Formats: sequence, structure tokens, C-alpha cells
Amino acid sequence: MQLLKPTPHVIEVFTQRFQDRFGGPENAIKLLLQKFPDNRTLESILLKSIVINVLYATQILAIIPVAEHILSLDIDDRLSQGLPEVVDEIATVRIKEKVRTNYSFATKYCSFHNPPNYPIYDLFVDKLLNAYQRQDRFASTSLGNLKHYLYFKQILNDFREFYGLTHVGAKQLDSFLWLYGRDVLVRQETKSV
Repeated sequence: MQLLKPTPHVIEVFTQRFQDRFGGPENAIKLLLQKFPDNRTLESILLKSIVINVLYATQILAIIPVAEHILSLDIDDRLSQGLPEVVDEIATVRIKEKVRTNYSFATKYCSFHNPPNYPIYDLFVDKLLNAYQRQDRFASTSLGNLKHYLYFKQILNDFREFYGLTHVGAKQLDSFLWLYGRDVLVRQETKSV
């Protein structure tokens, strides 16, 4: 299957489709963050975590320990600076005797606090980036594991530069990669049935 060339116009079309379909949940989270912008109380972190977890279906069952973990990290200054290691710190949490990695959730949590500096990772995004790499070779090497945040951001920069999208905002690119990735994946699964 030939993938669409990700031009600014194509990105704009997908961003509008995303906004039409998911603008309500996105705006609800933004309103919540306006009310609770910092991460200094368990209650505010828990509210934001629950809403992001439910609306984005990140499938975290033990959300209270995740919120307690975020509180323990004292992330506000580093989050406002856009430091990538905050994603990995939030993602890795010990629940009882088990270490769990909530990588997709962590990127979403950070992104809602600082959208320009925290692009969102999702399985659809991962699969679409890999499909573009196979088709066009936008990066110099195979993509490997995109669940290392600094590396993920570098791959997105390579993608932007290769396709002339350096002026496209993180949120617009997120919308395109997620929605088109979902569309492509659904089409592929339908063909294989």
C-alpha cells in the first residue's frame, strides 16, 4: 500500500478530522489542566491521570499508584523546560512487586502539560513511522525501539525534515500520525481477514 505523502496540506486535513472527532475529549483535558496546572497534590495528579487514562484508553488499572509515583517525582520545573527524561521517569512505575512501563500514558501526560515539547507516542504512531521508513527511508537507519523518548523525538525530527514539515506543530503532527496510523492499520487488518 502506497502511503500518502505527508504534506502540510495533508497534515492540515488530518488535524481537522482529528479535531472534529476528538476535539471534545481534548478540550476537556485542557480545561482540567487549566484548573490544575501543577503536579503538587495527589488529588490534582489523580484527576488528570484518570481522565487521560480513560479518554485515551491507556489501560492503566492501578491508577492511584501511578499518580503517587508522579507526585514523588517533583516534575513541574523539568516539565515546563521540556526535558525528555521526564517521560521515562513517569513511564516506569513499581506497583507492588512488579515494574510497569506506561510509556504511551507518560507521553500523553507530558504532552498535555507542554504540547510543543512533548510529542505523543502511540502504537499507531509507531507503526505508521515504521511504514514510512520502509517506504521512503526518511531516517538513515532502521527505526528500532521508539519507546526511548529522546530517540523517538529525534525520529520525529528526521520525519519532519525529510518531508519539509519543520514548521508543523507537535500537536498537528500527533493528530496526523495517530489518525492516519489508525486508518492504515485498520485497512491492513481488514485486508488480512
